[in-house]
Amino acid sequence: MSYTANDIETLDFRSAIRKRIEMYMGSADNQGVLQCAREIISNCIDEAIMGYGSKITIEYLGNNRLRVTDEGRGCPFGVREDGTEALEAIYMTAHSGGKFSDKTYQSVIGANGIGGKGVALSSDEFIVISKRNGEKATLKIKNGYKESFTIEKIYATEHGTIVEYVPSQEVYRLEQVRTDFEAIKKMCKDWSYLNKGITFILKNVETKENLTLVSKNGLLDLIKDNADGAIHSTPVYHTIKEGPIEAEVAMMWTKGKEKSFTFTNGLHQSEGGTSLTGVKTAITNFIKKQFKGEFDGDMARTGLVYAVACKIPNPSFANQTKTKINNPELRGIAQRAAGAGLEEFTRKKANEFQIITDFLAKERKAEQAAERARRQVLDAVKDIEKNQKKKMFASDKLKDAEFLGENSTLLIAEGDSALGGLALGRDYTKYGIMAIRGKIINALSNPDEKVYNNEEIKLLLSALNIIPGKYDSKKLRYGKLAICTDADSDGYHIGLLIMAALAHLAPEFIKEGRLCWLRSPLYIVTNGKTESYYFTDEEFNAVKGKIKGEVQRNKGLGSLEPEQAKKSMFDPTCQRMDVMEYSEDAMNLLYDLMGEDVEPRREFIMSNVDFSEIRE
Repeated sequence: MSYTANDIETLDFRSAIRKRIEMYMGSADNQGVLQCAREIISNCIDEAIMGYGSKITIEYLGNNRLRVTDEGRGCPFGVREDGTEALEAIYMTAHSGGKFSDKTYQSVIGANGIGGKGVALSSDEFIVISKRNGEKATLKIKNGYKESFTIEKIYATEHGTIVEYVPSQEVYRLEQVRTDFEAIKKMCKDWSYLNKGITFILKNVETKENLTLVSKNGLLDLIKDNADGAIHSTPVYHTIKEGPIEAEVAMMWTKGKEKSFTFTNGLHQSEGGTSLTGVKTAITNFIKKQFKGEFDGDMARTGLVYAVACKIPNPSFANQTKTKINNPELRGIAQRAAGAGLEEFTRKKANEFQIITDFLAKERKAEQAAERARRQVLDAVKDIEKNQKKKMFASDKLKDAEFLGENSTLLIAEGDSALGGLALGRDYTKYGIMAIRGKIINALSNPDEKVYNNEEIKLLLSALNIIPGKYDSKKLRYGKLAICTDADSDGYHIGLLIMAALAHLAPEFIKEGRLCWLRSPLYIVTNGKTESYYFTDEEFNAVKGKIKGEVQRNKGLGSLEPEQAKKSMFDPTCQRMDVMEYSEDAMNLLYDLMGEDVEPRREFIMSNVDFSEIRE
């Protein structure tokens, strides 16, 4: 294939925008469409920042058409010295605008002379109307080409700019074009916090929605509106002005997640930048000082909702969509503003600052405990994986079935005496057996650090081949687990502890119907060579008057002879294997009864236990 000088092409400005919209609006999808609204509205905000007009109206007219009106000076129009029309240059000629110097605009959003043109040339229809000095100029652009330009006389008092446009499906080609009115409302709400006194009026013609947004307290309103679960009542707040540069910082600690907001010249930077870095540095240094160096940055910002808003004459953004601010001088001024705000807060609000330090100290302990738990999980996983590599692993508490897999069942018994009878009576080809000596740890009321360090828990997970956080039913060593405990309070408690362990560590196991209770006979009636088995008092009492033979009431599994265990618990004609059916109500009750919170357990006992039946 030939590649010559004639293959080198030059795109005109219109074609460059329509074919390479990603370079100008960030993407060729609805994020790019949203960026169009951002560019037009931010131009209006720039006018208001300079003191021209305090009201901006945004109207969604249906069919993706948006109209934005301000009360500013109106865009300049008329023939320039080079013979070209100023309004056409503003919206159709690359890098034409009034924001390249500080003569007309200071500390504004637009800086490159691209945003408005990107919207105009990427739209199916674009109309701009400018009113100033007793005249109204109207420029109409269709598919990136000028359709008409007119000037007419109006009342001298009229002023402002109106922009109306429809984004082109041909340009924003990656998905069906949709002007997202909800996202525009969110943008305007943020802008209202940053521009005290500017009123945003939003109208949706389709839904008849009308909304007015204006903030009296600026950044403080933003913080309070976003600080759900705040742990103190007064936000940390400070402003600094150094020459032409200003920085405003507000913050509040909450019980929620860390949340930050970065703004420059009234525009939100979703990716942060130098000013946000400065605030983070100040917070880290200040909290470290309070705790003598024991805090890292992430821990210091636990639950923190904070915002930094800067104004600077010549903002340097990382890209045309302005999602990150790069000015190095903003890092220093933002750091000083945040540091001064924290120092002032500790002096004036000492009691509230004590609440913050107590909260952070508690969170640090919780994080340290969580880190220990993570290490225990990793250690437990290593032990489990090491055991699985051995296929058969040695343990005096576990006697594996000969054939492992979906059709095998692991029996959980309490104590060595129970283990003996079951071990001899079972079908060893498909029943494994594991002994619990003492009570297994309660996984719902103890921290993970202790749970994963418990030998019975680790053995249970190894025996089943359940790796925490990586449950895979296809890799289970046993298809079912059956609880085999005595029919008394201790036995039931052990059963609950096993349920609690699986509910916490592998709830999928229970949901899949793999957890069972293998009942042992409470009564055995021997009549000659025939034995009959009854598993509850109710069953026995129902036939008590008709029974002939010797009655044996079993205190527990340990009282069963191997042959009795084999017949009553493993013969299909007698076996009572109850599957634990999963339900949200049952799980909630389990958490209430076995969880750390005492109150639900106390309420259940007081409501359900007949104390007149309890005997010493």
